[in-house]
Amino acid sequence: MKTQKIPNIVIILVLTLITVIMWISLTIYGALTSKPPIVVPKEVSQPITPVLDKDTLNQIESRIFFNDSEIPDNVIATKITSLPNPDSSPSATPLP
Repeated sequence: MKTQKIPNIVIILVLTLITVIMWISLTIYGALTSKPPIVVPKEVSQPITPVLDKDTLNQIESRIFFNDSEIPDNVIATKITSLPNPDSSPSATPLP
């Protein structure tokens, strides 16, 4: 028996169909999983003024300043006096 050879045009059409189906499905997947664009309020996107606020600068300068000698030494951690012996771990005792 002779086997029939598939024409080249049919192979090209099948590969083109597979490519088109993959292209459409990936486009739909990308559209469904994409994040919406971020909306920035108008007052946030406006440029800031390069003028310094003198009142705020004066308030910063007038705040209380502590020297290192005025800050008390706070001990947060305590010294560990003894550690458990790693050799004396609890062992299971058999039940009668």
